[in-house]
Amino acid sequence: MTSTVSIIMPAYNAAAFIGKAIDSILNQGFSDYQIIVVDDGSKDHTLEVLEQYADDITLITQANGGASKARNTGIKAATGDFIAFLDSDDLWRTQKLALQVDAMQKNPNWVACYTETSYKADEERNVQDERISATLVGKSLQQVFLHPYLVTSSFMVRREILAKVGGFDESLKTAEDIDLYLRVAEQGVIGQVQKSLVWKADIEGSLGSLLSSYQDNLDVVDAFLARQAEIEQWRSLVGKVKAKIFFDWGKDLLWNQQAYPAFKVLSRSLLLKFSTATIWLMIKALVKGMLNSIKPA
Repeated sequence: MTSTVSIIMPAYNAAAFIGKAIDSILNQGFSDYQIIVVDDGSKDHTLEVLEQYADDITLITQANGGASKARNTGIKAATGDFIAFLDSDDLWRTQKLALQVDAMQKNPNWVACYTETSYKADEERNVQDERISATLVGKSLQQVFLHPYLVTSSFMVRREILAKVGGFDESLKTAEDIDLYLRVAEQGVIGQVQKSLVWKADIEGSLGSLLSSYQDNLDVVDAFLARQAEIEQWRSLVGKVKAKIFFDWGKDLLWNQQAYPAFKVLSRSLLLKFSTATIWLMIKALVKGMLNSIKPA
């Protein structure tokens, strides 16, 4: 039996919060879905918690291989017309599936869509006025490329499109979500439901916060450029995107007391795009580096 939506949830040592995530699916106003939970070799009590939901989920267990591999396993088992993703520490608001499915059905040219997101660090309660209407906006490939920072737990994609582009790149430790969004956006319009329908965990030390993630982002941008037939028209945009990546990288290095590495990275940003903000951070990094090199007598 097929469902309209297949929901893929990777789980690793998620016993403390996965129950709330599944409850947020079960509380949806839309009910034509299947839930596929892929336990990625958890060593805590995740499987015991999942036993409470045995009648509501399809559980797949595998050796630990990372979130991308777990999601790809779930994708292979999916039968729905649409595939949606929910991380085990995030939550959905009750209108999420209904609004997204309706948007996708009303816009057959959309290959995927995403919603706005709220963060747990910014609010204490999962509360929103459901009377607020949602505006629908289509995003071109260029728009997605310039701002590909969608939240995976808000993303819904047509299953045939995902089959065409392939799943998540398991060789990437980070930025695998951005890589997928860009490959999907190359197939057509990605829509946005302009309403906060996801409540995301904001966990310090997550993969997305690793300094190494910036190099993965740069590799994804290079891979994107290599796929484009009209390379020249993309070069200036690529320069802007890379400048932003180097700027954020340098800012993080500076925050982590790595002044001289920050200066070098910020210099690469400045070469790609002139910015007074970049120059100011370079001066700050240089001064901090000099002060740190002065040893007390």
